[in-house]
Amino acid sequence: MVADHTTNTPAGASYGATEDVDSAPLLTRGNRSDVISPIVASPSGEARDRVIEDSPHRLWRESDEGFSPQANLRRKLRVIEGYTPSFTRFITFAQIIVFSLSLIPHLGGTIAPWGFHTTSHSTEVTVFGGSTDNQQVYNIPNMWIGPRVETLIHWGAKFSPCMRSDKHVEEVRSSIEDIEGSYGCCIDQQNSCGMMSQSSCADVSGTFVRTTNCSTLACHISVRPCCHGQQGYCNIITEDHCDAIHGHFHDDAQLCSHVNCLEAVCGMGGFWGKDEPNQWFRFVTPIFMHVGVLHLIPNLLFQYHIGKEIEATAGFWRMAAIYLISGIGGNIVACLFGGPWSLSTGASSSIYGLIAATCVDLFYSWKLVQHRIQQAIRLLCVVFLVLGIGTLPFIDNFAHVGGFIFGIFVTMVFLPAVEIGTFEAVCKNYLRIFSSIILISLIAAALSVFFTNPDSQFCEWCKYIDCVPYVEGLCDGSFLL
Repeated sequence: MVADHTTNTPAGASYGATEDVDSAPLLTRGNRSDVISPIVASPSGEARDRVIEDSPHRLWRESDEGFSPQANLRRKLRVIEGYTPSFTRFITFAQIIVFSLSLIPHLGGTIAPWGFHTTSHSTEVTVFGGSTDNQQVYNIPNMWIGPRVETLIHWGAKFSPCMRSDKHVEEVRSSIEDIEGSYGCCIDQQNSCGMMSQSSCADVSGTFVRTTNCSTLACHISVRPCCHGQQGYCNIITEDHCDAIHGHFHDDAQLCSHVNCLEAVCGMGGFWGKDEPNQWFRFVTPIFMHVGVLHLIPNLLFQYHIGKEIEATAGFWRMAAIYLISGIGGNIVACLFGGPWSLSTGASSSIYGLIAATCVDLFYSWKLVQHRIQQAIRLLCVVFLVLGIGTLPFIDNFAHVGGFIFGIFVTMVFLPAVEIGTFEAVCKNYLRIFSSIILISLIAAALSVFFTNPDSQFCEWCKYIDCVPYVEGLCDGSFLL
């Protein structure tokens, strides 16, 4: 999607008085065609200093007499041509490793059934009293060929309930406490017991004892809380039944109000002894995860294609800053505006940050680009196209939009740029300072609102940024990329 990679006369070929440069064929290879920022000579032929400090193709300042612009251009293009995109390769390799590990059963990974709709099947499980019964087990499919929802959450997917308190989650927990206030211990004829309502005890012909727990009675506790599902549902059932629905069985508790099902669902070490969710690192971990093979492959191909181009100009550490800050910023925006139970993974927010970096690079190299208007229009079409695709279901467009916005400002701060003349140098320095202030302010404001506002649905109309219901029922899903 980087503009003009296939044209025979690349945008970066407009270099003023460089018609006799013997490295000119490099300019027609399609690499960095619209974003190369070379050292150029003025129209009058006088050499000017163009210094890009700390970039992988750094050029030392020399006098006009001792350093020709043609030699500068040749040297820079050769370095860009041969630059190894180490960070892009590292992040791509890390994402492949994390995805592969999430599929290994011994590491807690499980592969979800493939499909587009939730399915169910009947299985025989042991129920209270020792008898068996057929129970419906529901399976959430993964159309991208990858792990189950529970596995994605355990491995660090972006999931707001694991990161901060949410009033919708608290309402569910409060309702459970109210319901279990009338529970007592039910003892069946085999001397098995468990906490349940009086009416449920009567259904199994048990003896109901009004008490707050069964431990004080001489009976075997056979049913305990089982946390299951993406939203941390809880039922007091047998361990066999809990295993069948891929739940987490709490053998040290008797009531659902005594356990934190959300902590069990979130995993990753829990909440470190606190009652409130605090897994802030989920702003970072989704960058390394993907929901399935069909999600991983196109993301990595596009990421490597555009990432190596940006890294050739920015270098390892600046590329890392652009990639990670864009990704984290996009995830913050997605958590801020997404629904209370929306789940998403992937490097899309970082990739959209790289698309923003390409736009900024074109802006920085504007005076050097041939057919600049056509290049700008083509790049804007790409931007609107990819953001428009984000309005379809199962795609987290909040992360895309956020990554793009953060990508613009972080690129203005970190991306090296050619500065033609003192005035332009001063202007771009002020632009970097301004962008730094905006970037820090955006991060601080977004984090402040996210952690202090327990209502994740404070913006009703914002949902149309994420998904537009072009047809009825199109936006009912909550499983996002």
